[in-house]
Amino acid sequence: MRKINDLIEKVLLLLAGSLFAAFILTVLYQVVARNYLKISVSWTDEVAMACFIWSVFIGAAVALRNRKHYVIDIFPPQFVITQRVLRLFGSLACLPLIYVLIVHGNVLVEMGWRRRSVALGTPMAYLFAALPVAGIAMVLFSLETIYDDIKALFNRHPAKPTKEANGS
Repeated sequence: MRKINDLIEKVLLLLAGSLFAAFILTVLYQVVARNYLKISVSWTDEVAMACFIWSVFIGAAVALRNRKHYVIDIFPPQFVITQRVLRLFGSLACLPLIYVLIVHGNVLVEMGWRRRSVALGTPMAYLFAALPVAGIAMVLFSLETIYDDIKALFNRHPAKPTKEANGS
Protein backbone atom coordinates (compact mmCIF):
# COMPACT_ATOMS: atom_id res chain seq x y z
CA MET A 1 0.00 0.00 0.00
CA ARG A 2 2.83 2.39 0.89
CA LYS A 3 4.47 1.96 -2.53
CA ILE A 4 1.18 2.65 -4.30
CA ASN A 5 0.66 5.74 -2.15
CA ASP A 6 4.22 6.87 -2.88
CA LEU A 7 3.49 6.70 -6.60
CA ILE A 8 0.13 8.45 -6.19
CA GLU A 9 1.78 11.18 -4.12
CA LYS A 10 4.46 11.78 -6.77
CA VAL A 11 1.84 12.02 -9.52
CA LEU A 12 -0.34 14.34 -7.45
CA LEU A 13 2.61 16.57 -6.54
CA LEU A 14 3.58 16.84 -10.21
CA LEU A 15 -0.01 17.62 -11.15
CA ALA A 16 -0.50 20.15 -8.35
CA GLY A 17 2.81 21.85 -9.11
CA SER A 18 1.99 22.07 -12.80
CA LEU A 19 -1.47 23.45 -12.09
CA PHE A 20 -0.08 26.00 -9.67
CA ALA A 21 2.49 27.08 -12.28
CA ALA A 22 -0.34 27.39 -14.83
CA PHE A 23 -2.26 29.47 -12.30
CA ILE A 24 0.67 31.86 -11.85
CA LEU A 25 1.28 32.14 -15.60
CA THR A 26 -2.40 32.72 -16.32
CA VAL A 27 -2.65 35.50 -13.75
CA LEU A 28 0.58 37.02 -15.07
CA TYR A 29 -0.79 36.94 -18.61
CA GLN A 30 -4.01 38.57 -17.43
CA VAL A 31 -2.11 41.39 -15.70
CA VAL A 32 0.14 42.01 -18.71
CA ALA A 33 -2.78 41.89 -21.13
CA ARG A 34 -4.89 44.30 -19.10
CA ASN A 35 -2.23 46.78 -18.01
CA TYR A 36 0.24 46.82 -20.89
CA LEU A 37 -1.55 45.48 -23.95
CA LYS A 38 -4.83 47.18 -22.98
CA ILE A 39 -6.92 44.14 -23.91
CA SER A 40 -9.46 42.24 -21.87
CA VAL A 41 -9.01 38.48 -21.72
CA SER A 42 -12.12 36.89 -20.25
CA TRP A 43 -10.99 33.26 -20.04
CA THR A 44 -8.06 33.88 -17.68
CA ASP A 45 -10.27 34.23 -14.59
CA GLU A 46 -11.83 30.82 -15.08
CA VAL A 47 -8.60 29.04 -15.99
CA ALA A 48 -6.78 30.57 -13.01
CA MET A 49 -9.62 29.63 -10.67
CA ALA A 50 -9.73 26.03 -11.94
CA CYS A 51 -5.96 25.61 -11.65
CA PHE A 52 -5.97 27.06 -8.15
CA ILE A 53 -8.88 24.93 -6.92
CA TRP A 54 -7.38 21.72 -8.28
CA SER A 55 -3.93 22.48 -6.87
CA VAL A 56 -5.37 23.31 -3.43
CA PHE A 57 -7.43 20.12 -3.15
CA ILE A 58 -4.63 17.92 -4.46
CA GLY A 59 -2.20 19.65 -2.11
CA ALA A 60 -4.58 19.03 0.79
CA ALA A 61 -4.55 15.30 0.04
CA VAL A 62 -0.74 15.20 -0.02
CA ALA A 63 -0.59 17.29 3.17
CA LEU A 64 -2.90 14.78 4.85
CA ARG A 65 -0.50 11.96 4.04
CA ASN A 66 2.52 13.89 5.27
CA ARG A 67 0.69 15.21 8.34
CA LYS A 68 1.39 18.80 7.39
CA HIS A 69 -1.96 20.20 8.48
CA TYR A 70 -2.18 22.32 11.59
CA VAL A 71 -1.55 20.43 14.81
CA ILE A 72 -1.84 21.75 18.34
CA ASP A 73 0.31 20.01 20.91
CA ILE A 74 -1.48 20.12 24.24
CA PHE A 75 0.55 17.45 25.99
CA PRO A 76 4.33 17.37 26.40
CA PRO A 77 6.30 14.77 24.39
CA GLN A 78 6.69 12.60 27.52
CA PHE A 79 3.02 11.59 27.24
CA VAL A 80 3.75 9.12 24.44
CA ILE A 81 0.58 7.03 24.67
CA THR A 82 -1.62 10.12 24.91
CA GLN A 83 0.09 11.64 21.86
CA ARG A 84 -0.43 8.41 19.91
CA VAL A 85 -4.11 8.19 20.88
CA LEU A 86 -4.68 11.81 19.85
CA ARG A 87 -2.87 11.25 16.58
CA LEU A 88 -5.11 8.25 15.82
CA PHE A 89 -8.16 10.29 16.82
CA GLY A 90 -7.07 13.04 14.42
CA SER A 91 -6.66 10.55 11.59
CA LEU A 92 -10.09 9.06 12.26
CA ALA A 93 -11.69 12.50 12.59
CA CYS A 94 -10.75 13.25 8.99
CA LEU A 95 -12.92 10.40 7.67
CA PRO A 96 -16.28 12.26 7.83
CA LEU A 97 -14.82 15.16 5.87
CA ILE A 98 -13.41 12.75 3.31
CA TYR A 99 -16.86 11.16 3.04
CA VAL A 100 -18.37 14.57 2.30
CA LEU A 101 -15.72 15.30 -0.32
CA ILE A 102 -16.36 12.05 -2.16
CA VAL A 103 -20.10 11.54 -1.86
CA HIS A 104 -21.31 15.13 -2.03
CA GLY A 105 -18.51 16.04 -4.41
CA ASN A 106 -19.92 13.47 -6.82
CA VAL A 107 -23.36 15.05 -6.47
CA LEU A 108 -21.80 18.40 -7.33
CA VAL A 109 -20.04 16.88 -10.34
CA GLU A 110 -23.34 15.43 -11.59
CA MET A 111 -25.00 18.84 -11.28
CA GLY A 112 -21.96 20.43 -12.94
CA TRP A 113 -22.58 18.59 -16.21
CA ARG A 114 -25.66 20.78 -16.68
CA ARG A 115 -23.85 24.04 -15.86
CA ARG A 116 -21.38 25.75 -18.15
CA SER A 117 -18.65 28.23 -17.35
CA VAL A 118 -19.35 31.69 -18.70
CA ALA A 119 -16.15 32.44 -20.60
CA LEU A 120 -15.00 28.98 -21.68
CA GLY A 121 -18.34 27.24 -22.05
CA THR A 122 -16.98 24.03 -20.52
CA PRO A 123 -19.02 21.97 -18.04
CA MET A 124 -18.44 23.00 -14.44
CA ALA A 125 -18.16 19.29 -13.62
CA TYR A 126 -14.47 19.47 -14.56
CA LEU A 127 -13.92 22.06 -11.87
CA PHE A 128 -16.05 20.28 -9.27
CA ALA A 129 -14.29 16.95 -9.90
CA ALA A 130 -11.39 18.18 -7.77
CA LEU A 131 -13.42 17.35 -4.65
CA PRO A 132 -14.02 13.62 -5.18
CA VAL A 133 -10.59 13.10 -6.76
CA ALA A 134 -8.89 14.63 -3.72
CA GLY A 135 -11.25 12.68 -1.46
CA ILE A 136 -10.28 9.36 -3.04
CA ALA A 137 -6.60 10.19 -2.63
CA MET A 138 -7.30 11.14 0.98
CA VAL A 139 -8.97 7.76 1.60
CA LEU A 140 -5.91 5.94 0.31
CA PHE A 141 -3.56 8.13 2.34
CA SER A 142 -5.78 7.88 5.45
CA LEU A 143 -5.74 4.08 5.35
CA GLU A 144 -1.96 4.27 5.50
CA THR A 145 -1.83 6.84 8.30
CA ILE A 146 -4.50 5.07 10.38
CA TYR A 147 -2.59 1.80 10.04
CA ASP A 148 0.60 3.58 11.12
CA ASP A 149 -1.22 5.21 14.06
CA ILE A 150 -2.65 1.90 15.27
CA LYS A 151 0.72 0.20 14.88
CA ALA A 152 2.43 3.01 16.85
CA LEU A 153 -0.24 2.93 19.56
CA PHE A 154 0.38 -0.72 20.32
CA ASN A 155 4.14 -0.39 20.03
CA ARG A 156 5.66 -0.22 23.52
CA HIS A 157 8.91 1.31 22.29
CA PRO A 158 9.43 5.04 21.85
CA ALA A 159 8.40 6.30 18.46
CA LYS A 160 11.04 6.81 15.84
CA PRO A 161 11.39 10.39 14.69
CA THR A 162 9.27 11.03 11.61
CA LYS A 163 9.87 13.36 8.71
CA GLU A 164 7.70 16.10 10.21
CA ALA A 165 9.21 15.75 13.67
CA ASN A 166 12.81 16.28 12.64
CA GLY A 167 12.04 18.97 10.07
CA SER A 168 13.26 17.16 6.96
